[in-house]
Amino acid sequence: MKRMKNLLQRGGGGGDANDPQSPPPPRPSSQQHRQLWYGGLFLSSLIAMGSTFEAVRIQRYYSPVPITNSGQQRWAVGSITATFLLAFVMIILQMMSNSRHLLLGTKLEVGLILALVGFTCAAVGTSTNPATGMAINASGGISFGNLYYSTWASFGCGVALLLSFLRTERGVDVSSELESRGKRFRLWVILVVTSLVVMGSSASTYDAKCGSKDLDGFRPPKYCRRAAFGVSAGFIGCVFSLAVVAMRLGWTKRGETNGGEEGKSQRPNNIIFVVECISSLVLLCFYCFAVAYLTGEEGPGAPLGNLYYSTWITFGLIFFMAASCFEEYQAAKLVYARNQQGSGSGVSEGDGRSVTLSSHGRPFDLPIGLPVNENHVPVETNYQDLNRFRQMAPLIGNRSGSVGEVQI
Repeated sequence: MKRMKNLLQRGGGGGDANDPQSPPPPRPSSQQHRQLWYGGLFLSSLIAMGSTFEAVRIQRYYSPVPITNSGQQRWAVGSITATFLLAFVMIILQMMSNSRHLLLGTKLEVGLILALVGFTCAAVGTSTNPATGMAINASGGISFGNLYYSTWASFGCGVALLLSFLRTERGVDVSSELESRGKRFRLWVILVVTSLVVMGSSASTYDAKCGSKDLDGFRPPKYCRRAAFGVSAGFIGCVFSLAVVAMRLGWTKRGETNGGEEGKSQRPNNIIFVVECISSLVLLCFYCFAVAYLTGEEGPGAPLGNLYYSTWITFGLIFFMAASCFEEYQAAKLVYARNQQGSGSGVSEGDGRSVTLSSHGRPFDLPIGLPVNENHVPVETNYQDLNRFRQMAPLIGNRSGSVGEVQI
């Protein structure tokens, strides 16, 4: 009774749920958001576990000789089973009110999530390896669709759980952090991962078919040359993308504009943009040939599998990055041409006069030195060019002489 009385006095005569001053429940939205990913991980790992047992049973039944990769098969079965058991235990703990507060938002949860990510990564590596012949056959094609897609889905759910925990419990939004480094930085990071998959898948296919002395799995030399080329393509893509990511991480803060440090920020931004343009152009030319060479009829990426998907995803990322660089360059060139035209008409860029246009309801200053009258109204203006500037408003910065990341 005394404890109840103290609680009533502390709550001011009763805790009304509709009182705006009453404390909100502890992060219900973040907990419910992660529960969806836990449910998806549980279902995908359940499908993967059943598919793994079936794949191993079929392999041992139809294989005329003893399987030599039993160690990798044990890794696949063990990692997928551990993922299923951990996901099941975490869902049960969240459903119990007595143990829920001991798990959600604690170091125990992040430790279990990291273990889940590790197990799912091991499951993907062992199940989709052509050498094991489980989800992927020796030719690099999908032989067991349920096992292939469920293991990748489990890995995706594990990564989503980790990102959700960092965002809701530690205040680290990975997506916003990547975006703050540049609008193409996220694409370069993804390109590192896809290039590694291209390189690893090509190497696994080469070892499974070209490194074996078994004549039953004989492939023509053209197949082996293309598999070796896939290793080189993945390595080159990884090197270029890692170089751009390293430059972004090292120079982004120096490239930001801080008051009067405009001169210091100009050179790093220009260098990064030039490196991005050159890298995207070289990789685009290289992967135009790689897509046709690897996913052709006689290539190792012809059947649907890791190499096929990763090659096309890598090509798509490079194409979008090259298009983004070209669009930004065209916007900078247009602004530079208008600056030259304005300076030639007798209006200097530093006189403070500018034209204010609006794009999507947001006004912005166009620092191009257009000829204006005493009321700062443009005269003899080509309105077709103004419409082009309105369309490019998201690319044009508020600071004079800046378009995106290009200093002019």
